[in-house]
Amino acid sequence: MIANFVMKRVAKMIADTRRSPIYRRPDEYGLEYEDVTFQSLDGITLEGWYLQSKTPSNKLVICNHFSPGNRYGYAGHLKGWRQAGGFEVNFLPKYKALVEAGYNVLTYDLRNHGTSAPAQNGGYNPELFEYKDVVGSLNYARSNPVTKDMEIHLHSMCLGGNSTLVAMRKHPDAFADVKSMILIQPISGDALVRKLVKNMRMGKKGYAAFEKHYREIWGFRIEDSSPQKDAPFVTMPTLVVQVRQDAFTYAEEDVQTIYDAIPVTDKELFWIEGTTQRFRGYQHFTEHPEQMLAWYDAHAAQNEVGK
Repeated sequence: MIANFVMKRVAKMIADTRRSPIYRRPDEYGLEYEDVTFQSLDGITLEGWYLQSKTPSNKLVICNHFSPGNRYGYAGHLKGWRQAGGFEVNFLPKYKALVEAGYNVLTYDLRNHGTSAPAQNGGYNPELFEYKDVVGSLNYARSNPVTKDMEIHLHSMCLGGNSTLVAMRKHPDAFADVKSMILIQPISGDALVRKLVKNMRMGKKGYAAFEKHYREIWGFRIEDSSPQKDAPFVTMPTLVVQVRQDAFTYAEEDVQTIYDAIPVTDKELFWIEGTTQRFRGYQHFTEHPEQMLAWYDAHAAQNEVGK
């Protein structure tokens, strides 16, 4: 009875997108940028920023985000948004590091996030919806006169990361010439819900109750978020990054399985230590851009000549 009552509320909240504010803009960091708008694969209007490299460059990094964040990050230091540790996640310094290192950046809000258009009654599900946003970003990059001839690298995170993996399974041709990817904190629904019901001391009854209400309210399934089944479709060099002791999930088990399923030989798994806060992982490359830049530099086309 208690598990059923509680999980009905949890299932309603867990897939419901709350739009957090785009609290900062690139000009606060001395970056020139262009507001861009493009279409997802199913016609949903997505909004983002295009930041041009400080030096002439044919390298493009396409960045997406976690939920309930957006292209800027997450204003977790503001009242009403402090549930995940009470600190700000700010992607702008990361973008600045990329731009100054010779990378153009396209960053966008997934549907129902930031200022992108609403869809599906506000619910998110990478298996059904957001993968179309990822394909839309690639289509835009390849059709825009400014970026159409650029080599593409991906920077995909949590919901955006799961969605990228789904897109690789469903639309592999869209990724044929992508040079590399950094995949930040992919997460399976199973690991998330198992950890949730353990923390709430509800066990198997809680898990079953969550699945029941998740379907009844949203029409979704826990298995809709299953990066393990999508990871075998990765074809480009991939760096996976994850908070090891992530309090939200069974990270070591879950992300190791995802990593092991990636079939490419050029891959790395980096564990973030010293914290249990998942959102610290989203902030990682803002604080340590050198690791990100080293990965992209190692896989940029001009550095592969003669290999």
